[in-house]
Amino acid sequence: MTAPQRGSRTEQTWLGLRPGTLLAMVAIAVLLVPLSALSQPADSTSSGGLLARLRSTYGLSQANLGEVDPTSETMRFATLGLKNIAVTLLWDRANHYKKVEDWANLSATLEQMTKLQPNFYTVWDFQAHNLSYNTSVEFDDYHDRYAWVMKGIEFLRQGIAYNTREPRLLGRMGWFIGQKIGKADEKVQYRRLFKADDDFHDRDDPDRTLPERDNWLVGRQKYRAGQALVDRGAPLKTTPLIFHSEPMMTSINYARALEEDGEFGATAKDGWKLANEELARFAERDISTSWGVPIQLRLRESEEKRAAGIAAELEKLLPGQFKALEESRRAALTDDQRKALEVPLMERNEAQQLAASAAENQLTVTWKMVARQAPSDVRSRAEELAREYTEARERAEMIDRYRDIVNFDFWKACCEAEVTEPALKAREGTWRADTEFAAARLQSAKQAYEESFAAWREVLDASKVLREDPLTADDIVEVVNRYRQLLEQLDEPFPTPFVLQDIIDRSAPQP
Repeated sequence: MTAPQRGSRTEQTWLGLRPGTLLAMVAIAVLLVPLSALSQPADSTSSGGLLARLRSTYGLSQANLGEVDPTSETMRFATLGLKNIAVTLLWDRANHYKKVEDWANLSATLEQMTKLQPNFYTVWDFQAHNLSYNTSVEFDDYHDRYAWVMKGIEFLRQGIAYNTREPRLLGRMGWFIGQKIGKADEKVQYRRLFKADDDFHDRDDPDRTLPERDNWLVGRQKYRAGQALVDRGAPLKTTPLIFHSEPMMTSINYARALEEDGEFGATAKDGWKLANEELARFAERDISTSWGVPIQLRLRESEEKRAAGIAAELEKLLPGQFKALEESRRAALTDDQRKALEVPLMERNEAQQLAASAAENQLTVTWKMVARQAPSDVRSRAEELAREYTEARERAEMIDRYRDIVNFDFWKACCEAEVTEPALKAREGTWRADTEFAAARLQSAKQAYEESFAAWREVLDASKVLREDPLTADDIVEVVNRYRQLLEQLDEPFPTPFVLQDIIDRSAPQP
């Protein structure tokens, strides 16, 4: 057998590897050195490589997000990068089990989903809602329905353990405990079962720090815990205005629930005092806005007062010039524009609409316009004041828009009025009348209704906001309708004039 010649293919290999392959392996080995330094995990003696330090700095590791579950980590590794596909299939499977009412497999599937995606908010939120709201209604016995409502709440509790910096999950738990238990058709039974639910309360409040087990108070505590997370820097990936309004609304619902349960006097007054405290906390909180400027809901009146004071100072600096500019711009209107303004809005044709719009723009006068035409010796000061005036007006309008979103003025008026004796008397009279009516004691029910209406008259006369808000009218009309039914059974006419006729007229549909 002849020896291989120099330069042959056999001589150019080493252990069967081509030179190019050998170079690639050497390059990989060299790259493993910096990669190892970058990805070195942290331990008790070292902060680890660059990636570990970045995860620690920005709170991205599982230990920063919440509890570490070895089973969850193992399952995710076992999917070989196909975790999202697996979750999608499991989600579809969970919906199937719900449709066929296979509750055991539904629970098992939800457990698998959370193991694969423990830090995905939507998994916890959607499936908890599925358990408490959709699955629970499939059962006839309210005890079974309550059990599935609590399964959804417990599901959220698990999610909170794995996501300790996710305030939305605490908010959702507060919503389920408050709204689902306190506003359901079975709320009387649910609230009673919740107060007696030792399994939940022993886990949720092992030190028994809550004053009582009322679902609204427990829900408020969850919202407050979520707010504390936000205050410590946790990101809030939802509307701040709505999120921070929930403790106030939960406290209001608590006070109303007391009255629905027949608790009045000092107990009801304390409930409304708590609602007042939460409303004040909400009003003093900095709320981020879409304008990028934080606001406090309590400052609308002070901004309006500031704007009025600046306007008075401008008028003193430039006496009569604002009105003079208005008159000059009005004098410059064309005949067509003047005629278009005289036509009612809904009766204008297209040409009149265009002319009226142009006229309205022409008639718009601002302090900035007036300041630009001020004498040179005071123009600089006038422009500065005009800028401050505009800033105050815009901030007041911004706060007003945000207050409208949560109906802040109405709830503020409610909290202020409900602690007064006329309001407490009106609520207690309505409750007593409904109780007497249900027991067929018609004459005593009639007297109680009429006493409550007289008390409501005092409350509404003292509050323009409550008197004009449609929510008040809706509540009162429901009571008046029950009073009408009672009068029909007594074969008595509805009284005229009626003490709350203006409220009834306001709620009537307009022609």
